[in-house]
Amino acid sequence: MFRWARAVCFAGLLAAGCGYQLRGSMDLPENLRNVYVSGATSSLQSEIGSLLRLSKAKLAASSADAGIVVKVLKEDMSNRVLSIGATGKSTESELNLYLRYQLYDNKDQLLQDEQTIELAREYFNDQTAVLGKASEDLTIRGELYKQAARVLMSRARAALDNQKPPAPASQSEPSPSAPAVKTDDQTGAH
Repeated sequence: MFRWARAVCFAGLLAAGCGYQLRGSMDLPENLRNVYVSGATSSLQSEIGSLLRLSKAKLAASSADAGIVVKVLKEDMSNRVLSIGATGKSTESELNLYLRYQLYDNKDQLLQDEQTIELAREYFNDQTAVLGKASEDLTIRGELYKQAARVLMSRARAALDNQKPPAPASQSEPSPSAPAVKTDDQTGAH
């Protein structure tokens, strides 16, 4: 029994050491631990919240509490018929998700210009399984929102990584507000 427990502990240490993470989780920097989302549908907001919870982060209650603010400008889910069968009913459909957004910090400073995410998924529309068709449609919609949430958070991380911190004041150059003081070497005095 003791040998079995030791093997399980060793396997756990190996998994932790190789960077194993729960499926669906992301390694998020501190700025992405609190995210405020405005203008999104409840479906998208729910998927972002689920992704954040898996990544040990959360949705912020207000933009002031957030490290980053996602402003959804437009979100549209549409269904398009791709082919029609002999009975005149659709046999193949395509679901499209269009998302336009901007990223801001909690001081309302723009981090990333307007961006879009466009996702599409084709599926066979089986007319003989009407009950399964509605379930499949909901499942595919959920997958599209989940994928959009992952893409959005990846882009938010990239926007934070590309944000340049203010350069520290150099010791060798005088600051613009401080008067320049000449040393003996510069004045020629010995």
